[in-house]
Amino acid sequence: MNELDFRWALMALCLLILLASFAALLWASWRHHRRGQLAQDNFHSSLLIEMAWTIAPCIIVLLLVWPIVRIFWLP
Repeated sequence: MNELDFRWALMALCLLILLASFAALLWASWRHHRRGQLAQDNFHSSLLIEMAWTIAPCIIVLLLVWPIVRIFWLP
């Protein structure tokens, strides 16, 4: 395995971990929301806030990774 193949494998692994954690967080927030035991004064009852907490770290990770991807893999 040469260096370029290693980099692609590492990038694929990082993306797999990102997608798996995103899916787990999304599933957990949806499951919590669908239970129906929601308190009106609790911010956890807002599906929008819980989805934002899931999506925001994904966007941050992608923004941090993009410059590295440009340097190593894009001409």
